[in-house]
Amino acid sequence: MKLAKIFLMSIIIASSVFAQANTVYISDKGKKYHRGNCRTLRASKYSISIQEAKKRGYTACKVCNPPN
Repeated sequence: MKLAKIFLMSIIIASSVFAQANTVYISDKGKKYHRGNCRTLRASKYSISIQEAKKRGYTACKVCNPPN
């Protein structure tokens, strides 16, 4: 039983890390997607999945180099 709880917690943690790794940020007017701490990202930022950002035509910022 204890092993099952540890396994379940491991899966939950891994899935949350995976979700964070696939989250990027966009702004109202830009055409780039960014990491959350990018210095070029304006105050009006919205989180979006990297897949959705690519589908909408956004490209990666060259300053913060978010995941592809």
